[in-house]
Amino acid sequence: MAVRLTLWYALLSTILIAVAGAALYWILAEQLRAADSQILISKIHAIHTAMRNSTDHFSELLHEIQMESNTIRGVYIWVSRSQEGIIARGRSDNPLLDSNKPFDRKPKAFEPQQWHWKVKKHEHFQVMAQRFAGQPASIIYVAIRTSESEHFLAFYRYALALSIILALFIAILAGYLIARRGLRPVHQLASLVDELSASQLHRRIAGDNWPSELATLAENFDRLLERLEDSFARISRFSADIAHELRTPIHILRGEGELALSRNRSIPEYQACIASAMDEYERLSRMVDALLFLARAEQDHNALDKQQLDIHQEMASLCSFYQAMADEQDVTLNNDAQGSITANSDLLRRAVSNLLSNALRHTPAGGSIRIYCEQSREQVQLIVSDTGSGIADADLDRVFDRFYSADAARMRRGQGTGLGLAIVQSIVHLHGGKIRLKSVAGKGTTAILSFPIISKDNNDDNII
Repeated sequence: MAVRLTLWYALLSTILIAVAGAALYWILAEQLRAADSQILISKIHAIHTAMRNSTDHFSELLHEIQMESNTIRGVYIWVSRSQEGIIARGRSDNPLLDSNKPFDRKPKAFEPQQWHWKVKKHEHFQVMAQRFAGQPASIIYVAIRTSESEHFLAFYRYALALSIILALFIAILAGYLIARRGLRPVHQLASLVDELSASQLHRRIAGDNWPSELATLAENFDRLLERLEDSFARISRFSADIAHELRTPIHILRGEGELALSRNRSIPEYQACIASAMDEYERLSRMVDALLFLARAEQDHNALDKQQLDIHQEMASLCSFYQAMADEQDVTLNNDAQGSITANSDLLRRAVSNLLSNALRHTPAGGSIRIYCEQSREQVQLIVSDTGSGIADADLDRVFDRFYSADAARMRRGQGTGLGLAIVQSIVHLHGGKIRLKSVAGKGTTAILSFPIISKDNNDDNII
């Protein structure tokens, strides 16, 4: 990056210097040529005036030509006619007329014309001529030596080229040093990031010392570290919870097996041991199934098959399944849900089934469970409310954590794995919705599942 910045900086600097130098060179050359042209025009006008006033065989004209030629060094003047040739010249030595290649240009109109004429390699002239009507017509030639100006412009070109080359080298050196110094915070940031590891996710790199361009990057990276730290902490807790939950049934199975093998037992005792083991196997199976579902639910690339569902019909199927259990526990189960929802039928039923199972488990005899809906322009809320024992405020924020249970004794008796509400939350998140709980200890709990309303135009897109 430093090399690329240096090259671009040097290239831009060189182009700017070259353009500025070329512009100044062009202005200078034009000013010199304009000044010479003004001198030539003034000389032509003076000679033309003398020609009109001349009456004695051009003696006054010759005197005027000689005087005008001597006023400025390097000026040569001569007058010619088509039949007589040169009738007057300002100086006896005229390099334009006396060279091996004498000046032979003639103006074609009565307007002044200019030429650049080179006699020798380093001897340059600017020549202006104008034809004047008369009997016969005359042509006035005025030339001025421009060798000094040409030498000056050549030196200027040489100095400009040398300056551009020198500026290029300076721009490369200075640009590289500036780029290295400017990118030093980037290298420092890269070094800090390279030092981070899983055990150092608590470190933060944002501070007041970073340039404004990197301050936002440092803050975003700190937020990334916070998310990673939280994810690692949840994974660590999840791993520890899994190990704890799996260790208990394995110890029970191992203890019962060792106890059964410690001495000969009767068939009923072996059957009781196998029945107890089957209960633990069933609990392990449910736990593994739940963990597999949660693992798949967290993979965002999985497509979700959503359909337009009749909420009352879906809830009626669930209520018919749990009606026998509700009757056994003397709990009233009411399905007041109406409307439609865009969701996956199997997942929706599983989420509500977990809520109903929890509600039945914590609602005493004589209580009730109600399922109903509330709808707005943006979302559909599916609500499951019970009159059970409720959830304490201290536990309300943690009930969605995996393996968390406010009543460990119930879970230990095989009435749960601590993953039901975590599964419900994952299902709702898969649909792009949210879940929240409202509970009062001793009065009941209300679970509110909010699902976004999807238009029919977008219903064909299966998006997680």
